[in-house]
Amino acid sequence: MVMSELDGEELVTVDVESQPRQEEAEDEHHLTMDDTSMCCEQLQDGECIEIMKDEDGALVGLDCQNDLSEGRKDFVAPAVGMEFESYEDAYNYYICYAKEVGFRVRVKNSWFKRNSREKYGAVLCCSSQGFKRIKDVSNLRKETRTGCPAMIRMRLVESQRWRIREVTLEHNHILGAKTHKSAKKMGSGTKMKLLPSSDAEVQTVKLYRALVIDAGGNGVSNSNARDDKIFSEYFNKLSLRKGDTQAIYNFLCRMQLTNPNFFYLMDLNDEGQLRNAFWADGRSRAACGYFSDVIYFDNAYLSNKYEIPLVAFVGINHHGQSVLLGCGLLAGETTKSYTWLFRTWATCMSVCSPQTIITDRCKALQNAIAEVFPRSHHCFGLSLIMKKVPEKLGGLRNYDAIKKALIKAVYETLKVIEFEAAWGFLIQRFGVSDHEWLHSLYEDRVHWAPVYLKDKFFAGMSATHHGESISPFFDKYVHKQTSLKEFLDKYELALHKKLKEESSADIESRSSNPLLKTKCSFELQLSRMYTKEIFRKFQFEVEEMFSCFGTTQLHVDGPIIIFLVKERIMIEGNKREIKDFEVLYSRTAGEVRCICCCFNFYGYLCRHALCVLNFNGVEEVPPKYILSRWKKDYKRLYIPDHSSGSSDDTDSIQWSNKLFRSALQAVEEGIISLDHYNVALQAFEESLNKVHDVEQRQE
Repeated sequence: MVMSELDGEELVTVDVESQPRQEEAEDEHHLTMDDTSMCCEQLQDGECIEIMKDEDGALVGLDCQNDLSEGRKDFVAPAVGMEFESYEDAYNYYICYAKEVGFRVRVKNSWFKRNSREKYGAVLCCSSQGFKRIKDVSNLRKETRTGCPAMIRMRLVESQRWRIREVTLEHNHILGAKTHKSAKKMGSGTKMKLLPSSDAEVQTVKLYRALVIDAGGNGVSNSNARDDKIFSEYFNKLSLRKGDTQAIYNFLCRMQLTNPNFFYLMDLNDEGQLRNAFWADGRSRAACGYFSDVIYFDNAYLSNKYEIPLVAFVGINHHGQSVLLGCGLLAGETTKSYTWLFRTWATCMSVCSPQTIITDRCKALQNAIAEVFPRSHHCFGLSLIMKKVPEKLGGLRNYDAIKKALIKAVYETLKVIEFEAAWGFLIQRFGVSDHEWLHSLYEDRVHWAPVYLKDKFFAGMSATHHGESISPFFDKYVHKQTSLKEFLDKYELALHKKLKEESSADIESRSSNPLLKTKCSFELQLSRMYTKEIFRKFQFEVEEMFSCFGTTQLHVDGPIIIFLVKERIMIEGNKREIKDFEVLYSRTAGEVRCICCCFNFYGYLCRHALCVLNFNGVEEVPPKYILSRWKKDYKRLYIPDHSSGSSDDTDSIQWSNKLFRSALQAVEEGIISLDHYNVALQAFEESLNKVHDVEQRQE
């Protein structure tokens, strides 16, 4: 290597062929597809590089931690493990970093392959590195060399990216103002194009984030709001703040160590930046086998611009409680991000398409669900829409009257023709035909209006009655300013509380007999089957049978009979009015269907259907209207099968999943009481001994 220093402001290095320096061997850490895990390699000065897998199972670096010794944190300091798309990107990054800190850069060494002349290694250092040669001592120019140790050593790795291998940040001289220029002559003789000063900071952000989520913070101080805005507009990445990366790393490590069957996947963009993330703990994966028939996809934190871009898959368990089925962090509300998340969730859970998916009104969500779950019924959460009424209509004259007319059209109509008439009255009466939000709402009515959704199954998540709403799973744990780190710290606490609620409900449902309030045989029948909370809701329908009267036969069509049931319903001012409900009944088929569609919306028969059964001398609810998912022993009797058609007897992942689900059932039963615990523990010990016996026989 021949080095020459030229006069003037620019320092030029000429690269020539030289013998490559023998570099220190570095251990390589490899993960297999089955690991779904992460490893941490401890490096110098407590730094660590986090290694994860991308969507295709390849290893990708995620995080480097390295403090900026100079105390300046406008730009992230170089850190071992940073990677760049090209040598030019790495060089430009170090130039911009040097400009910010206050020193000049020159190329100390470069290494080339003998045959291809391809550059594969380089050392960039401070211009004050080394000392002048003896023959130059008499030179009248002021001495600038101080033997400064500051440098970075980088190398081309197998992924064809340039990775920083060694870093020294300390300088042994006073740092100057941020006005220095540095240049390098390429081996080919062409001069590298340096960035214009106006674009340098933005480009630097792009470069140093190449594979570094949050090196020493978020890379950009809060004062650089302009850079953050530019990044959000032009680069598809997850927005992280100082400390978020370490919080993610700590969380994933903790969950993998303490939670069997924990799964996560990271989605990186083309520049290696974290874009989306998904994870699910073991209980969420097990719950998916039982309660993924109807899911609510909660993106409220993302769409409402909370501090944390959190999304969650939520189901309803056999007690009517919300249960978590997976979590994610998304860079934005894009079809691409949602599609990746849904595919990841379906793969992780090994589930078929849910019967019904409830979401907010969002075109990107519509597109993603149509692509990933084309067989699912995609519906918009009615309560989510109604929550926006004050915001969207609050400025209109006669707002209170408009709201009242809207509620009547949405909640009180039983037939499509009634809904259309009520909506038409609303538009004409208040002159809002040109209101954009109301117009778009009407265009999407088949996705949210109850009269259009009667053939869909909601398992109680429909919120079709005025005043009902779907509560976010983390409602009490996440507010507008909750940071990602704070949320990850509370995540296990939230899950533990939900688990405790479900366990308590299980114990109460199995150990106590509900108090009967009527002499109706339907009430007695389901009191022995349903969990306490679901029975309480059904019991209310039984009680309300006595507000119904005048069950009469309207029409007969072969085996099908249509009945009319009158009910006195409560209206404003504690007054009651009479309303008619049509009920279809077939004795031969054992079917009963009410126009209110309570069974599809909530999963149990309504008072009107019960009246018709009672009128026809039926003393028990037909089996098809007693859903297993509401039974107190549901998780005992039903063992979900996640296998996709054909079972692979050599697939260890399937073995692990099935064993975990079976073991989890025993665990949940074992925590009911001390006696349950002792029996379960003894059974586990006996099972383990039998497995060891198999090993001995094979030997």
